[in-house]
Amino acid sequence: MPTDKSLGEFYRKAQVIFDQLPPETRFRFEDGKVIGRNRDFLLSLTESLVKGFYDTFFAHPTTRAIFQEGERPQREKTLQHWWRRTVEGPFNAQYFAWQTLVGLVHVKRRVTNAMMAAMWGFVVGYVAQEAERSLRAEEARALERAFQRLATTVTALIGEGYMQNLLEALSRATGKSVEELVELAVREAEHHLDLLRSS
Repeated sequence: MPTDKSLGEFYRKAQVIFDQLPPETRFRFEDGKVIGRNRDFLLSLTESLVKGFYDTFFAHPTTRAIFQEGERPQREKTLQHWWRRTVEGPFNAQYFAWQTLVGLVHVKRRVTNAMMAAMWGFVVGYVAQEAERSLRAEEARALERAFQRLATTVTALIGEGYMQNLLEALSRATGKSVEELVELAVREAEHHLDLLRSS
C-alpha cells in the first residue's frame, strides 16, 4: 500500500469526492464494523473470489485485451493484497486515498470505468451469494448492504479519480484549465441535446 507521503494529493481528492456522496449512500463506520466481525468468513473467500474475478475478466475478449500474456498471476496477487487490506481494515483516510489513486493506475492500464464498475458488481454479488450460503440471513443482508455502500463509495472515488486524471492530462496538453475543459464539455453536451430535441 502507498505511504501517507505518496498519497498526499489523493487525501484531498478523496475528501472532495466523498463529500459529493449523500450520506445514506456512502460507506459508514457501522459498515466497517459489519465487515470486521465477518473478517474470518471474508478472508476464507480470498482464493475463490480472486479466481472468479479473473476467470470472469479473462473470459470476455474486451477485458482480457488489456492484459499481457502471462500477467495474470501478478494481477491476482495485487487483488489478493487489496482484498486482505479491505477485509482487515482499517477504513481510514489512507485507505480511501489509496482507492482514489487506483483511478490513476486505471488510466495507465486502460481499465475503463465501465470495466471497474462491472467488476465491483461481481465482488458485491459474490460476497452476497456466499454470505447467503454461510451466514444467518440477517447477518448476510447486513454484510451485503455494507459491501454495496463500500462499492458505491470506492466506485465513485476510482471513477472521479480517473476523470480528474484525464482532465489534468488534457489540461497540460492543451494549455486550457480543467475548468475550461469542463465548460467546453458542458457546451458540447448542450449542443448535442439541442440537436436531439430538434430532431
